[in-house]
Amino acid sequence: MDIIDYCIELKSDAEPASGFGTQLIDALLPRDVKGRVILPSTHIKGVMRENLEELSGTIVPGEAIAELFGREDDAAGLFHIDNATAPLEADVLDITRTRLNPYGVALEGSLRTSEAVAAGTVFKGTIRPRPGLSKEYQDLLKLGLLTLFAVGGGRNRGSGACLVTLENEERTPGEIIRELSRIDFKNLPAIRDIDEPDVNFIDDRILLKLVFKAKDPVCVPETPIVKNNMIVSGFSISASAVQGAILHRINDISNKTATACYNSSSFRAWPLNPANSEDALSLRVSFTHKVSKLKSEETGNYHFEDETVRPYDWDKIPSHSPLKASDGVLLVDGGGVKLWKSSDMARMITAHGVHNGDRDGSEKRRNLFTVEALAPKIFTGIVSMPKTGAEILIKSLESNPFMQFGKSRSVRGGGLLSVEKIDFNALPLMQQYEQDTFIVQSPLLVPLAFVTKPVEDILSLMVADAGFGEVDKCSGTVSIQFGWNRTVNNGFVGAQPVIVPGAVFKLKSCVENLEQKLITGIGTGRESGFGAVLPHPGVAERLFPEDPKPRVVKKTDGNYGQDGFELWKKAREGNLSASQISRIRELTGLDPQAAISYLQRQKQERPETIWERWQGVTGEIEIGILENPEHMKKVLKVCQDLLVADKGES
Repeated sequence: MDIIDYCIELKSDAEPASGFGTQLIDALLPRDVKGRVILPSTHIKGVMRENLEELSGTIVPGEAIAELFGREDDAAGLFHIDNATAPLEADVLDITRTRLNPYGVALEGSLRTSEAVAAGTVFKGTIRPRPGLSKEYQDLLKLGLLTLFAVGGGRNRGSGACLVTLENEERTPGEIIRELSRIDFKNLPAIRDIDEPDVNFIDDRILLKLVFKAKDPVCVPETPIVKNNMIVSGFSISASAVQGAILHRINDISNKTATACYNSSSFRAWPLNPANSEDALSLRVSFTHKVSKLKSEETGNYHFEDETVRPYDWDKIPSHSPLKASDGVLLVDGGGVKLWKSSDMARMITAHGVHNGDRDGSEKRRNLFTVEALAPKIFTGIVSMPKTGAEILIKSLESNPFMQFGKSRSVRGGGLLSVEKIDFNALPLMQQYEQDTFIVQSPLLVPLAFVTKPVEDILSLMVADAGFGEVDKCSGTVSIQFGWNRTVNNGFVGAQPVIVPGAVFKLKSCVENLEQKLITGIGTGRESGFGAVLPHPGVAERLFPEDPKPRVVKKTDGNYGQDGFELWKKAREGNLSASQISRIRELTGLDPQAAISYLQRQKQERPETIWERWQGVTGEIEIGILENPEHMKKVLKVCQDLLVADKGES
């Protein structure tokens, strides 16, 4: 697989704002889960596209750019781009600005402070073209990168000027343009045709364990966008997403094999769930699994219960610590069962303001939205496949393990997928518990004739119809499954009533021919990922991560809010302006000694009327900077904000 590694070196300070701020900083820099400053992949992709669209109609047709980057109704595109990441030690500074009226006086309420990353910082990133993408289209990607002359906000004011270099690429943008100008893109397919191999399809069932190591945040929504225009990811990569990704990979090699796999009764995908290691297998549980809020004084551990698996032992439940329902996954690795609560899984939130321009003749508009994605981690799961499809998948992943899952796959959801042939009966969860209790892992399609019945009756009827046997007790929830994916002939899949993942049912007797029952699943829609269940491994024994240590919060050196309020009263008496306080605060963050020198110049070099304004606060500010510049910077920010809000400020 061709990979384009690139570096972006800043030639001026850049402000790639995250869309979020605090009381002290109006615009924060975007960072990854390790705290490193990043240039978001969405931003880089957008600027690249803008640069190439300026060439549309002269060097390259707009249709080729749309195919490469993705159209509005098909946003995947033909490549994947990671966030460009700076070193952990990258220099970060604060920049404060204000707007002036025609008389040169700061406009009230216009003062803003933004984080910026310093000139000289080098960001590194990677673009992974889709397998088979032609050299000419890859050159378009390289041209889009090499014409990236500025990043972040304020590019028209000189912020974020940059120089891009590509590994193993010596051509200049002009040389690439000359080569591309000779290409007839209208008659050039973006993806090279690959001769489909002759395949003798064997339908023998193979079980594979999947391990996905995400490199990017993963967003797999489970509910539609609500009024606040926020896209929220679930914590599982759904079975339908797993199945779709696998079929697409096989289809790139052999369309006939992919079609045969899709139609095979041996093909069954389960979701990929977050796991604490490659060896673990995790199962999604719902709010039937409960955990005490506090540790038991007797055992020193939390108390776990699931009423479907076993009756509550009320004598063991701490009276002062009621049970709390938890959504999450059960981790099974042969060393006991752990509960990883959804609320303990790290998320990443990003804000976006996308200007769609007038592409394809549409009206110009700005699309503002927020994405909450699951932070990069290990996901594990299993899939049953016909032997021929499994062998093609294994060989393909050996040469190119990169896969993408979820929404906006050109900028999210990328990672490395590995597979391993396993025996169903060797799975730890098959050894953990009697095989009479099961957890629903992907939605169960509810027949329309059942929708008016209680959920217990619906689940009991569906389990019996699937041949699992008679249900002793069960617990679950009926909801609506929204169609995120589209089909070739029928458009988006319509909303359908389902029993949601995490439902639990206990049978009156163990299941015969269990492996075949699990692959067949419950209900219809196996070919779309519905109906997957797995044996329940038993009630959790402890939490994951292990019980966190009490959080230690350093005592702050004084109350900067109160100190800032007191400083504001003195500054107001001296008639100091917010912009004057802003200047000393900015210098304090950059170089405390420069801030002190600035204060001294107010007395030695400025008119007496200016010194009279500073006289009442200079000594206090100097002492504060010398003793604790970080604390003093916060004090000055509070003072500055109060001066801005003060209606009596001149």
